[in-house]
Amino acid sequence: MRVKILLIFMAIILITAALSSGCTGVQLPGQSSNTGNSVTPDNSQTPTVSPVDPTEAIPDEDVNAEPTETPLPQSYVTPATPIPTENENTLRYHIPPPENDDDGYVTIFTESKQLSGVTAFDYFLKTPPMVFYYDATVPLVNRTKTGTSEFGEKEEFTVEVSYPSPLSYYKIVVYDKDTSKVLAEYVIDPFTKEKDRGSFKYLSPGNLHVEIMGAIANVTTEIEVPKSNLG
Repeated sequence: MRVKILLIFMAIILITAALSSGCTGVQLPGQSSNTGNSVTPDNSQTPTVSPVDPTEAIPDEDVNAEPTETPLPQSYVTPATPIPTENENTLRYHIPPPENDDDGYVTIFTESKQLSGVTAFDYFLKTPPMVFYYDATVPLVNRTKTGTSEFGEKEEFTVEVSYPSPLSYYKIVVYDKDTSKVLAEYVIDPFTKEKDRGSFKYLSPGNLHVEIMGAIANVTTEIEVPKSNLG
């Protein structure tokens, strides 16, 4: 009888020990373990992160590469051609109107005198051209030059030299009467021949102011325009 009781008591102790060891090894989901015996986590589902090698070089940017411009949205701007700017030193040209040879010309101005001071007049040129003619006689300046012959006994000699006065000149200037802007200019400074003649044409219509000036020379100036300007 005692043996049975002892066996039953030992069986109860073994069952209690087994139950105690089984409870301490089980952890419910969401419950942290407070016991000293921790359960090793299952890492089979955890992603593996490779460590960064600090010696691995990061590719450098190309410092010589041209920057890439980000295009502006087409909805904000409209492509356009640059507006040309006028350079004040740029030469300006105009196409002269065709001359009407059948129209004939009429003289509107004639003056013959030794040039001094300024002669000025205004004229509204309706039909170009305005043609200027001049016929000049220039006083001569006489000078005696001396020199030494390069031949024989190296004798000195003198020679008389005549040439048009270096103080002579002739000038015609055409202005815009309304703005005083110079439209054309014809200049001889100085005359290089004792007898000189020539002409030039002004080819644009407009309200003109003309000035004739010069010195020393005797000049006849004539100005003609198409007859249609008189109508």
